Amino acid sequence: MNDDNITRIKDCLSIVDVVGSYLKLEKAGINFKARCPFHNEKTPSFFISPDRGTYKCFGCGAGGDMFTFVEQFEGIKFYDSLKLLAKKAGVELKNEDTKSGDDKKKIYEVMEASVSFFENGLNGSNEVLKYLEKRGVEKKTLKEFRIGFAENKWDNLFNFLKEKGWSDEEIEKAGLIKKGERGNFYDRFRGRIMFPLFDSLGKTIAFSGRLFDDCYDDSTDVAKYLNSPETVLFNKSKVLYGYNFAKNDIRKRDFSILVEGQMDLVMAHQAGFTNTVATSGTALTEDHLTLLKRISNNIIMAFDGDEAGLRATNKSAKTALNLGMEVKLLEIPEGLDPADFILKDKNGWAMALKNSVSIIDFNLNYLSKKFTDKRKLGLKVAEIVLPLIDSLKNKIEQAHYVSKVSQKTEVNEDIIWEELNKVIQQGEVLNISDFSRPNDEKEMLSTKQKIIRGISSIIYWQESSKKPIIDIDKNKEVLKNKVGQDFFDKIQNLSETRKEELIFEAENLYFGNANLESKLEELFISLDKEYLVEERNLIQQKIKVGENEEKNLKIYNDLSKKIEDTDNKLKNKVQN
Repeated sequence: MNDDNITRIKDCLSIVDVVGSYLKLEKAGINFKARCPFHNEKTPSFFISPDRGTYKCFGCGAGGDMFTFVEQFEGIKFYDSLKLLAKKAGVELKNEDTKSGDDKKKIYEVMEASVSFFENGLNGSNEVLKYLEKRGVEKKTLKEFRIGFAENKWDNLFNFLKEKGWSDEEIEKAGLIKKGERGNFYDRFRGRIMFPLFDSLGKTIAFSGRLFDDCYDDSTDVAKYLNSPETVLFNKSKVLYGYNFAKNDIRKRDFSILVEGQMDLVMAHQAGFTNTVATSGTALTEDHLTLLKRISNNIIMAFDGDEAGLRATNKSAKTALNLGMEVKLLEIPEGLDPADFILKDKNGWAMALKNSVSIIDFNLNYLSKKFTDKRKLGLKVAEIVLPLIDSLKNKIEQAHYVSKVSQKTEVNEDIIWEELNKVIQQGEVLNISDFSRPNDEKEMLSTKQKIIRGISSIIYWQESSKKPIIDIDKNKEVLKNKVGQDFFDKIQNLSETRKEELIFEAENLYFGNANLESKLEELFISLDKEYLVEERNLIQQKIKVGENEEKNLKIYNDLSKKIEDTDNKLKNKVQN
């Protein structure tokens, strides 16, 4: 797609026009603000900059240009947002690569024809229909999810698509056939119940086939689930089964339910739990979680009691916690999968959702029951639970769970903090990604990190200004001297997205402030104080354990005097 299309659309539309057609906007200095559509909030923290053509939410971190906004709000892909805005702007799109566009269109058509073929295959198979009925799947659900059946024959679909006029290459590009050793093509899916995978607009982009046992004898070594290969339409790390059905209810209910299999998802939706999505046999990725986080920060993961499953769940949960998500775990009775549980006891499933607990609480309770020996329990908690606590971005939350760990293991909190700090140090205590978080998480940063963020945001903002009102080079040098060359280099090398966040923040906080130099001086004094407080805290720990008491007590008093002097200096600065 030609970049000229984007330019022409932006020439005809402003981001204020686009966002304003969805949200009620208020003037905020040179910018506009609104309540964020991507998370629940009472006070507007969603800002739109007409000058830069961008938006940024300092509550949930959402940001981008007019195309990104439409993608996120409508739950569509970039090309679809481009078409929507082109229509709004009255711009005719120019295709840079007509062949590529035609190829995709043909593959979509091949996939649609295949869905219908498999649906007819299911309607013609009483055995499979009886099996699905036994599993509790209703006819309206079969129709809604367009579930089908691929007979256990080598080239049924291939011959059907060839008769309809598609070429070998087109069918192969859709991931529906494979080439044998002799060069002949055969169907990828045979003897399987077929679940179409849809994009966010409901178009079929791939399939997942569940083995129908009656088609194979026990000696046949065949995978239970088989998914389409990656194609121009399908990227398995970015597609969640059922997302197109679930996205609106996830937004309404403000949480998503994550299950593993297609039957689990289908039965959940049929029972009314329509905010459920499934990984569909693939590993949960950061892309999957980011997709969910866009519409809700809260996720409940279903867990079937298997230890290997818990390890995998913890790994996924850690990724989600690192993204700032709230993660709970729903425990399923042993021997049942979600689909069976829902069919057997719908109210029980609802109660299990209601009683779901945080992933950290679950692990603590699970390990406490498994290990009665306090030493073994402490070691396992250090191995499994502390990395999860480390992933929490809120220090208050961390302190809450450190206290819980202490109670469960009967280990002193100070020792647990020491162990936790070892985990933290592996990723660097003052990590640059921490420093550059969005505004809601900024409150969870240390005071020192917030001050450094504030200073950097002003410098970046002024660097982007045509008429800066501060001495940029001087303030950069002061910052470098205070934080050190290594950390200063990391601040300088932030991504453009992170820089944009900081500029937006400073612009909204300080626009119209003629005393920016004075504000920076105030922030630098505050930073000096934080370094002194950190140093004093370290000395205090040494005094507690009786290390060089006399010498350290003198250092402690000296530092306290310096902190007091800095406080007075700061008060005078604020008063003046």
